[in-house]
Amino acid sequence: MRRHSGKTAARVLSAVAAVCLSLSLFGCVETPSAGEGRAAVYIYMCGSDLETKQSAATRNLAEILGADIDESVSVVIETGGAQKWRGYDISSDFITRYEAKDGVLLQRQLLANASMGDGQTLSDFIGWCTKEYPAEKTALILWDHGGGASGEVCYDENYAMDALTPEELRGALEANGAHFDLIGLDACLMATDEMAALLKDHADFLLASEEIEPSGGWDYAALAEGFSSGGTVEETCRAVADAYMRKCDGSGGGDMATLSLFDLKEYGEFSAAFDAFAQNLRHVSEERFGNFNIVRATEKACKFGAAARDEGASNLIDLYGFAASLARSDASASALMAAIEKLVPYRVSGAGREGVGGVSLYYPLRYDPNDLNAYLRSCSSEPYKTYLAEIYGGDVSCSIGFSDAGSIGEDGSFHIALTQESRKYLKSVEFSLLGFSSADSAAPYEMVQLGIDNDLKSDWDGLTFRSNFRGVWLALDGAYLNYSVIENNDEYIIFSAPVKANGVKSNLRFMFVWDDSYFNGGYYKIIGLWNGLDENNLADKQITPLKEGDEITVLRKAVDPASDRTIEEAALSEGETVVIGGDGGKVAELPLGGEYYRYVFIVTDIFGNRFYSDTAGLEMKYTYDELLADPLPDGEYAAEVMGIEWDSYWGAVG
Repeated sequence: MRRHSGKTAARVLSAVAAVCLSLSLFGCVETPSAGEGRAAVYIYMCGSDLETKQSAATRNLAEILGADIDESVSVVIETGGAQKWRGYDISSDFITRYEAKDGVLLQRQLLANASMGDGQTLSDFIGWCTKEYPAEKTALILWDHGGGASGEVCYDENYAMDALTPEELRGALEANGAHFDLIGLDACLMATDEMAALLKDHADFLLASEEIEPSGGWDYAALAEGFSSGGTVEETCRAVADAYMRKCDGSGGGDMATLSLFDLKEYGEFSAAFDAFAQNLRHVSEERFGNFNIVRATEKACKFGAAARDEGASNLIDLYGFAASLARSDASASALMAAIEKLVPYRVSGAGREGVGGVSLYYPLRYDPNDLNAYLRSCSSEPYKTYLAEIYGGDVSCSIGFSDAGSIGEDGSFHIALTQESRKYLKSVEFSLLGFSSADSAAPYEMVQLGIDNDLKSDWDGLTFRSNFRGVWLALDGAYLNYSVIENNDEYIIFSAPVKANGVKSNLRFMFVWDDSYFNGGYYKIIGLWNGLDENNLADKQITPLKEGDEITVLRKAVDPASDRTIEEAALSEGETVVIGGDGGKVAELPLGGEYYRYVFIVTDIFGNRFYSDTAGLEMKYTYDELLADPLPDGEYAAEVMGIEWDSYWGAVG
């Protein structure tokens, strides 16, 4: 248990005096002795920087106070954790307990400040609530940031972002012998298998999100009124989930939103099914190149939170989608899918998260040994823990080999081939394009990386890959983006591009939706701006739609070929700036206007090491205007390969 100090004795004495004053003014809370016929919602609201910067907690309090709450329902809130509260005269110098009653926030206790990331603070709140506001039907809601795979939640801004660890959360629940009808986590990335394992003995239901949550969070009027309706807890949770999606859609963040309702009474069957699935992963991975199919399945599954190099890494995938990719050849995967459907009887999701199953799983998409070891210490499944340790426990420094590092195919494409020994550790194959730029013909030119794409002709059985270069690149309102692919499945492809939005570093997320009625198989849709992970490794809770007047500056990588610096080592620099119009911006394929480009394949292994092919020099066969007037269909080449050589611009592997 982590403790933090630093408050002066005078402040503590002031707090004690304030408590006495509070009790003298409000007296004892009168509630039925056994809580018969009553319902209660206990909200542990750690405001954190979400309140300080965005008034997010204040807005949710306003929803509660605007709700039609029945007399038989108690809504109790504890506030703290923010350096500045933006409404209702809430002080950042104290822990304050309120009751929401008749549209008013009534102060019930004022306590000396303490970290809301300390298990004892939560334990005290639970004990006070269950004593002073007993009820037959109860819900505990934890409000703030979520740590995803780490299991941490409620980061106190006044105490160096101290957070409740899984051990502290479990301890607070066990100390009070608490069991709730519902535990809700209004925080990002918390609908994990590990969180369900932790809470299964302390609640009937869990409500949480696989994905990042917009800063508006849940609809608290729907929550309060749901408990006032007299319906079952499951009916209330379904109504809260539906209201959450309406709220996300209304704010422009609905495409990526998710919310899952767990029936924790079904956890035992799910746990057994997951252990059997994980045990089979071990058997498959021990076969020659068997882990290849497993890694390919993780690549097809939805990924939550940060996933691009410029965003950070949350390392969470949708467990249902993971299993679905293996179900044809693995009966345990089909059984796991059935168990997930029982564990998660209801879920909602946006257009960019269609088909998710509701439970996320840690998988080292961006391998970090410290991150992996931390997860292994808390993993509740021994077979899964063993699988990860066996695959990622070794020191593999040369896992990928080229049998053909670059050659010209009979069809004129540039292609490569990998050794079969590469299969076990192969994660992805992509390509990058380098352009040339100079202020004038006499000046030294720059090599500019346009980005990284996966638009290839791929033979995964033979491990051969060839270019599909149609002479186009993705652009935002005419400005070429430095993008990469973060998710690719049969429904859509999700991209991320580093940008500055009105002078602030961010990431533009957009998607390609597969639709055969469109030229080349689909259309592009902007999701919005997302700031990735912050210095505390916490996911930004806001996806911001582009709006008229926004200034978006492309961030790219460029290097002077005469320098020792490589593209990989180059810092992001500013490129073209566009001003968004009334349509909110548009991403589309735009013909390339240069005459020469350099094309390289990038092969990434499961440890995050990058391996580069030889580089093909391309000479365009069509002009910008020709490609604009008559775009090439998939499979036709816009450039001729003029030569192939090793390129030192990329630098060392990894």
